[in-house]
Amino acid sequence: MDSIEIFTTALRYEEKIRDLYSNAAQIVDDLRGKSIFGALAADEQGHIDFLYYSLVRLRESKAIDIDLLSTSIPDMTSVKKDLDHLKARIPERMLGDIKTVLRSALEMEKETSAYYRQSAARSEGAIKEILEKFLLIEIRHEEVVQTELDHAMHNGIWFDFMEVGLEAEED
Repeated sequence: MDSIEIFTTALRYEEKIRDLYSNAAQIVDDLRGKSIFGALAADEQGHIDFLYYSLVRLRESKAIDIDLLSTSIPDMTSVKKDLDHLKARIPERMLGDIKTVLRSALEMEKETSAYYRQSAARSEGAIKEILEKFLLIEIRHEEVVQTELDHAMHNGIWFDFMEVGLEAEED
């Protein structure tokens, strides 16, 4: 698979997930959910823009500036530092069917990550470096979506930590 074909396929993945996030931002009735989905949609649009730019550069046989590929989604280290503040802002009850959207988003993010992982393994040089950077960004998206899904499901997991105590309460 050549670089143009890899990036063209990547565009389909990025557009699909961007559309999911954009639609979710419009239909969920929770303001925080709208904000999260809007931020993820904007981030995915940045990836789409980078891929279009990259395709033009490849067709012109010019170098691609990897520094133009970025994300606005914070890494989990940054998020964990602000865990208590962030947790306090999350509503106890998310309205709408946000869980279904989050499950779909998580599956799509995992598929996209797998694509970048496989493509990077078959590539070399600058293209491999770009695909590896995309993979790191997609893994970050997976972590954010998983965190939101865990909270929406009230399953006792929060940023990979148990929320509930297992100690017996004394009367």
